[in-house]
Amino acid sequence: MTDHKENREKKFDKKNRKLNAWKRYGALMMAGVLLAGTSAVSASIYAGNVQAEEETEAETEKRVTLNIAGDKKDDATTEEADAETETETETETETETETETETETKETYEPIEEAASSVGSGIVTTDVSEVVENAMPSIVAITRKSMQEIETYYYGTQEYEVSGAASGIIIAQNDEELLIATNSHVVKDSTELNVCFSVDAEDADDLVAPAKIKGMDTGNELAVVAVQLSDIPEEVRSQLRIAKLGSSDNLKVGQAAVAIGNALGYGQNVTSGIISALNRPITIDDFSKEVIVTDAAINFGNSGGALLNAKGEVIGINVAKEAGEGSDSMGYAIPIDTAIPILNELVNRETRDQLSNSDRGYMGATVVNVSDDAKDLYNMPEGAFVYEVAEGSAAEAAGIKKGDIITKFDGMSVSSSSDLIDKMSYYKVGETVTVEVQTANGGDYEAREVEITLQEGGSAVEDDADAQEAPSDGQDDEFGTDGNMFQMIPDWGSSDEDNGSF
Repeated sequence: MTDHKENREKKFDKKNRKLNAWKRYGALMMAGVLLAGTSAVSASIYAGNVQAEEETEAETEKRVTLNIAGDKKDDATTEEADAETETETETETETETETETETETKETYEPIEEAASSVGSGIVTTDVSEVVENAMPSIVAITRKSMQEIETYYYGTQEYEVSGAASGIIIAQNDEELLIATNSHVVKDSTELNVCFSVDAEDADDLVAPAKIKGMDTGNELAVVAVQLSDIPEEVRSQLRIAKLGSSDNLKVGQAAVAIGNALGYGQNVTSGIISALNRPITIDDFSKEVIVTDAAINFGNSGGALLNAKGEVIGINVAKEAGEGSDSMGYAIPIDTAIPILNELVNRETRDQLSNSDRGYMGATVVNVSDDAKDLYNMPEGAFVYEVAEGSAAEAAGIKKGDIITKFDGMSVSSSSDLIDKMSYYKVGETVTVEVQTANGGDYEAREVEITLQEGGSAVEDDADAQEAPSDGQDDEFGTDGNMFQMIPDWGSSDEDNGSF
């Protein structure tokens, strides 16, 4: 009788131990689900602090596997852990002493260190000094002089010489020149350009060298200026670097961004932030592209400056900011993968001087802008619309007719009539140039190339972008009318007359 009673108590005690083991296992699983569901990020970083008082070998291995998610070998580890868990639930739970011993001897340190390393490589700190130190020798300040027409109350329109400052990036070098990328609106209509390098020199004057426009693409807001190597002292030249170009196609929102540029014309200035958005479409004047958005402060004078990633690689060229009421920390940069093909074409062009009206060549046609409404309604390409062709002119001899649209000049894209006029100001009388013209044919436009030999100018044959204006698209002369405007980052400067910004 006593033996029978003892056997029954043993069975009951064994049954209770199994039931308690199931309760403990269930409680631990529920705690794991709650931790994973509400604090997944914290658990991945501070996994070493998340412990259960009693956990099996399978539970420990499963927790480590979650910490190093993304490793291909985790799949096999997870399957093994699941199999071991199922086996243990069908067998009797071992003693607490054995469980604690196995948990202590389990090698969890290596996977946790791998996870910490992975997380650490993506952490962004506010110390970008190394990035700046490496990139600064490839960043320049650009100063320019240009003539600006200003309306006065008593004397009508007057011309004043205006100075301004912006930024640039050293991207290449040939046998004779150092080549610098910037925005086209920085150098357009300039009468004098100078570059100031961001390195050390005993004499500050040695840091400044004259520059010339090598090529512009106003439709993409890009330009390349050239500085003669002979104009750069050896002390300065030995410190300069060609910028390391990265890739904008692989960017992710939230990654680090560092902007360097000649903010407000005071000299190189550094701001940092993140990539706020990608492929954001904006339209400003003739510029209509998808750009990178960053909250790194972009200021006047940052035009043409560099947007860098955490490795110090150029991922964008700063071009604009949002200027509407209520907007803040919305800077825009041209993606470097968009810019590279255009810059490659521009750096290989012939460096030219802008010519006077008497020396430059003319086509003998009147060209006008095409409104956005007309482009949409008639499916017209972007370019300069030929409003009139003078009889006996170079344009007529080349086969250009009224109604044609000039879309390229000497291989450069033409975005508007003013863009065409500006490009032609670097070509002399008698020079033969290849021009791409598109002609309407049954509702579609067909492109063809013609050779045109530029002629002398005259009252009857001068190309005049302002003589005719295409129908307005209803937009304000600024960049919008709804108070949420984009604004091209102007170069920072002032005229001697009004001593103000423009």
